Amino acid sequence: MDSTMGGPQDAGLLEAGRRLGHDLCRMTRWERDAGWPTAVLEGFDEALHRRPGRGGADRFERKWLQLRLSALARGRLVADDVTPDLLRELDIEVCPVTRRRLTHGAQGPDDWSVDRLNNDGAYAAGNLALMSAMANRAKGTRGFDEVLALAGAPHATHGLRPDAWRRLAALMLGPAFVDRPRAAPLLPLCAPLPCRSVRLGVQQIQRLFTVHARQQSGKNQLIRRFRASCPSQAALWRLEALAEALHQAFKSLDAEEEPWDVWLRPSTLEALARWNDALGERGQRLAVRLAGEWSSATRESPVTLRTWSLATGGYASRAAGAVGTGADLPIRPAPRPSLSAS
Repeated sequence: MDSTMGGPQDAGLLEAGRRLGHDLCRMTRWERDAGWPTAVLEGFDEALHRRPGRGGADRFERKWLQLRLSALARGRLVADDVTPDLLRELDIEVCPVTRRRLTHGAQGPDDWSVDRLNNDGAYAAGNLALMSAMANRAKGTRGFDEVLALAGAPHATHGLRPDAWRRLAALMLGPAFVDRPRAAPLLPLCAPLPCRSVRLGVQQIQRLFTVHARQQSGKNQLIRRFRASCPSQAALWRLEALAEALHQAFKSLDAEEEPWDVWLRPSTLEALARWNDALGERGQRLAVRLAGEWSSATRESPVTLRTWSLATGGYASRAAGAVGTGADLPIRPAPRPSLSAS
């Protein structure tokens, strides 16, 4: 632990520190560290005085405790929906950015880590992703615009190739534009999104096409499902063209490519853009609603987004204001099967 950590002054952080100290004592066998913030030490000592049975935390509980300790030291907020169970739900075997298998406790570049996709938001369920330590370090404090620019570079930068930066940009898109989704660019959905992260409505549509368009029956189902969103025959033709473009793109994938790579084919993203244009604003909203209903997803609410503390950059310095209106906010996915199981 960092011995230079200072004690937080904010009353909310002080209470969070005491709760963290209590949990560190109760859930782990870690030795008391004099370098912890004062509030953490107070909570730890109080719990130790009560002589609770000290358990052995599993890797999700340890990561949760480490995340809270790191956030506290920087004055960052951790929402109540960030729990060990959330980390279990987010758990994956392969880094979505580098596509290398994740390790646990090896202290290497492929070790699993938790990242805030929107650096201006708090630690909240809809703002988190698991990725390798290497990908997390490369991202650092970079915002979406810088990551997207690196995706267009002709060479690797900061240890990541352009295709890895492109996948990171896809992960960051929903959280980066959570309070202004209509300003978001249309990007290839070239990586699996974290199961609890907010995503733009169009990303949920892309996911459904990725899951279903490979098979002829799935392609036909997509057309039936989204037909109601088409305000004209021209829009319906473009929907059919999009489904066919995805269907053909799957046939062209190489053995080492993943299903998400179909969106890197120019024909697929162009077909999506043409259909989107033909829908118009009302049709676009209806298509997003249909995608949400199919996926059992719900639209994010301003109340939920207050836990991100976007007005304070994810810090605890002052209360966050209201964010957007419900009709314009991204959607929050329900628990869902992985792509391979769909």
